[in-house]
Amino acid sequence: MTPSADTQDKAPAAASGRVRGPRKGTDLGQWKVSGRAPLNHNEEFKAEENSLNVRQRIIDTYSKTGYASIPADDVHGRFRWLGLYTQRKQGVDGASTSKLDAESLSDEYFMQRIRLDGGQLTTEQTRVLGGISRDFARGTADVSDRQNIQLHWLRIEDVPEMWERLDSVGLTTLEACGDTPRVFLGSPVAGVEADPIIDPTPELEALRSEFVGNPDYVNLPRKFKTAITGSRTLD
Repeated sequence: MTPSADTQDKAPAAASGRVRGPRKGTDLGQWKVSGRAPLNHNEEFKAEENSLNVRQRIIDTYSKTGYASIPADDVHGRFRWLGLYTQRKQGVDGASTSKLDAESLSDEYFMQRIRLDGGQLTTEQTRVLGGISRDFARGTADVSDRQNIQLHWLRIEDVPEMWERLDSVGLTTLEACGDTPRVFLGSPVAGVEADPIIDPTPELEALRSEFVGNPDYVNLPRKFKTAITGSRTLD
């Protein structure tokens, strides 16, 4: 039987067995793919200094001089090591993100990611987050699928006070983004569930103490994600 025209239109094309390479003119910063050119710019600014140094510049300078004073390598690069991303301008749809540069896409507001290693929050910490949301983030907050809290509509002028409030209850934005050890995933009910297989809380605390903020691990080739899980041994 000969397939109908509709069937022929819907038939999948034969697989070529080859992976499509990057679009012509796209530099991926990989020597094997893009040629033996110098490092891409992301790696260049990472090599210049410990990206966590930008924290003090935010506190001492940018929070006082405003968004327009922030150099591109900080606002679109190193800020990520402190969990800060520029927010996309209102009216710019997702289809435009691959066509516009960072300056054209970015509004003068930030998204702040707060890492919650193990996904756990105390009552006091939750109240502080609620106050920050109310005072600086237009009463909004997101819970991500990797156990982070994300706040939007933040001004650079308000970031130091926000960090002070977080620090006061043991919360941090350190390395919530960037090429770093990201939030360590674990069970949010560890230590309180009735019949646990394993309580990984001590291991999560040890990981955080060893890796977060450690200059030996602040400049990774890319982000590194970790989870601790437990399993019951069968007899």
